[in-house]
Amino acid sequence: MPITFPKSILTTPKVPSIAVIGLLVAQLVVFNAVNNPEPTCVLKVERPHHSTSIKELQGLDAIKLNVTSDCTAPQKFTRVTAHIQKLSNDREVTVSKFVARIADPLPKSRKTAEFRNLFTECKFGVDAAYKGFAIGYVILESGKKIDVSGDSGKYEVENCLIGAQ
Repeated sequence: MPITFPKSILTTPKVPSIAVIGLLVAQLVVFNAVNNPEPTCVLKVERPHHSTSIKELQGLDAIKLNVTSDCTAPQKFTRVTAHIQKLSNDREVTVSKFVARIADPLPKSRKTAEFRNLFTECKFGVDAAYKGFAIGYVILESGKKIDVSGDSGKYEVENCLIGAQ
């Protein structure tokens, strides 16, 4: 008489294999969504200031505006349009508008681009309060476009007067 062994409960799958694969894929999607949130970018606008480097290098008195875009993902480039406003008789007056500029990311950090060439001449020795603004967008290496904007915060006094443009 032949010997028969009962089928083990442990070797018989209770859940179809396609369902197991589906659960693994769903788990992977959920973990990637949690661990890789949507990329974001921030535009940091420094306060407009009297530039000593422009004075030393070019012999000009100038108010300079530095702008930096920082992203959580690598970028192709950042494009910004910036302007400087002056507080005059309790009114905000635009005294300098910069044409749109494009900056490539820094070689050491593909997530950051800097604008260090935004300046306008001024008359040294006359106090004025300034604030900087910038608006634009970032194109990430993935191709995604992210709109950005920022300002330098409150008005700060500098000892150099820009004439209205």
